[in-house]
Amino acid sequence: MSASFKQGELNMKILILADTIANKQKVSVGDVIEVDRLEGQDLIGYKKASVFVGKEKKETNRSIGLESSDQPTPKKRARKK
Repeated sequence: MSASFKQGELNMKILILADTIANKQKVSVGDVIEVDRLEGQDLIGYKKASVFVGKEKKETNRSIGLESSDQPTPKKRARKK
């Protein structure tokens, strides 16, 4: 048994391997979600998910200077003479 699935727990964390529907929501590849045990076992059986072991990744915003960024644009270097 993995660390995220212990005897008696009703929920389990799974890593999504293929785009699918879980918890009545669309989920994408790479998402880590918590579902009830039976739905998790079904998704694992269909090879659309695997049991998640580890920590979730923090999202990082690397869009500095883009239109969608909330950070100021970086200074451009002066041209050498």
